[in-house]
Amino acid sequence: MKKWQIAFFALLAINIVAIVGFFLYVTTPATDYSAFEAVKRDQIEGNSLMVRTTKADFEGIANTYIRKEMADSPVPLTLTLNGEVNLSTELVVFSQALPILMKFEPHVQEDGNLLLEQRSVEIGMLDIPPESALKLLRDSVELPDFMEVNPGEKQVLLKLTEIPLEDGISVRASSFDLEEDDIRLEVTVRP
Repeated sequence: MKKWQIAFFALLAINIVAIVGFFLYVTTPATDYSAFEAVKRDQIEGNSLMVRTTKADFEGIANTYIRKEMADSPVPLTLTLNGEVNLSTELVVFSQALPILMKFEPHVQEDGNLLLEQRSVEIGMLDIPPESALKLLRDSVELPDFMEVNPGEKQVLLKLTEIPLEDGISVRASSFDLEEDDIRLEVTVRP
């Protein structure tokens, strides 16, 4: 075999090892990985009322809290609601902004939090594996404390019960029907 053939195959092997290594790095869960399971919580003492809201109102309120919690982050994160829950952001790679759109199906958990199961991810015109996109989101964007990302399960948990509200006020989701534009939240005010 000639020297250039040996060099070619060696370079090819190095490239394959680098690609496989990068893929494993992107898809391996972090050491602080935890599965999302609804935590059974006691009913909060206080006076409760059921608030019925629309997609537009919920979207506005959610984005207000996301912006407030991410004020120090240079990366924007926006939540939109249509037939599904969409999270959009952008990452800068080689001084080029890449738009990212993640689409989720919402599920209300027993503890009043909202579990978002990922349906698809679009980075620019690319359609990439959801696990990779969620891992990239979790590792590169400093998310608010009330948002947890679980790439392995393709889920994001919106911990509505842990959103920092005024003293003595808490919120829980009761129903989240986007098709009927009917979102119901239980707001409790402690005495």
